[in-house]
Amino acid sequence: MSPWSTALDIVQRNDLVLRSLIVAGWMAQILGLILIAALLSARPRSTANRLLAAVLCCGVYRQFLLVLTISGTIELFPFLFRSSFPLQLLAIPTFYLYVKALTTPEFKVGSRHAVHLIPFIIGIVWYCAMWVWGSPELFRLGPSYDRDQYVRLALKVFVVIPYLILTSRQVNAFALETKEHASDLSRLRLNWLRTLLVIAYASLAIDALDVITGPGIPVWYLVPALGLISLAALAYMSLRVSPVFVQEAQQQKTDSIRDVPEEQHEGDPGRGRLSDEELERQKKRLTNIVESKALYLNPELRLSDLALALGIRPYRVSEILNRGLQTSFYDLINSYRVAKAQELLGSPGSAHLNLLGIAMESGFRSKSVFNDVFKKVTGKTPSQFRSVKIDRIA
Repeated sequence: MSPWSTALDIVQRNDLVLRSLIVAGWMAQILGLILIAALLSARPRSTANRLLAAVLCCGVYRQFLLVLTISGTIELFPFLFRSSFPLQLLAIPTFYLYVKALTTPEFKVGSRHAVHLIPFIIGIVWYCAMWVWGSPELFRLGPSYDRDQYVRLALKVFVVIPYLILTSRQVNAFALETKEHASDLSRLRLNWLRTLLVIAYASLAIDALDVITGPGIPVWYLVPALGLISLAALAYMSLRVSPVFVQEAQQQKTDSIRDVPEEQHEGDPGRGRLSDEELERQKKRLTNIVESKALYLNPELRLSDLALALGIRPYRVSEILNRGLQTSFYDLINSYRVAKAQELLGSPGSAHLNLLGIAMESGFRSKSVFNDVFKKVTGKTPSQFRSVKIDRIA
């Protein structure tokens, strides 16, 4: 009897452990199926929802095979061995395309994206080759099957790591682009996308640990619980956060369309770069309007709103910010908000306001964002800053 079979027998003799693992696996499958149905029936039926549904289909199928393996049923269906491997190679590129769809206006899957099917095709070829030319032992639990895991792990790492890096870069690029257009990022919850990336890395780490530790320690028992957590995170991400990403991406497209209006604005020389003298003049105009009209107090303020107030194109405002002030729209507006908050925190007339009230009066949408931005600018939290001010007054 192989060490793998011995470890499996130990778990199968422990009814509590076995039932817990099987229940976790079935719960993950049920949650995944419900989420797939919700994604495919959501209105409007976006490309992002369809791509995420495809990712979930791959995950649900793997959970199904894991439950069969834990229960020992899979040995009755040898053709199912390795059948999840091609779908795992499909899930990661599809997840990358899902993130692209979230962060790209009117994204559509086209023929140019067929290159992302290459890992899946390699997995299918591998599976078919093993099935046609492999010995029967390759499709049973045991040493032959375990040795084959090393090859599949190497292929998976070769595919997964580059795609996770690409996905991370896409998220960061979208965050930087959004800072050029919006003064508030609280609704985007970019950390959720990064959390999903961490879950993907954790899944890969469990696969690697399972192979490295050998058949005597079946680490893959952790996968049903991880799958349940991952699907719960995806449920939150897709049903509550994804529409906000799509809305922001579409808004950025709208802003870019406004970059080229038919009329020529006064003081705007066209598409060429501003001269140094004109740049200096426009920089003073920008700061004067932001300060005199207190535009930063509007939590919904966007670059296009500032461009409208200045009477110039949005791309020209970006040039003034980047070349003239060496900052982004997001950082500029929030620096004014922090200055306003400092004023309120040090004013006896605002002593009745709590920190949420200070945040709202300063143009912030939420207390958490207020705390993060305030500490980044001043090096202190708002409560620490207020305590110092009170001590000085006393």
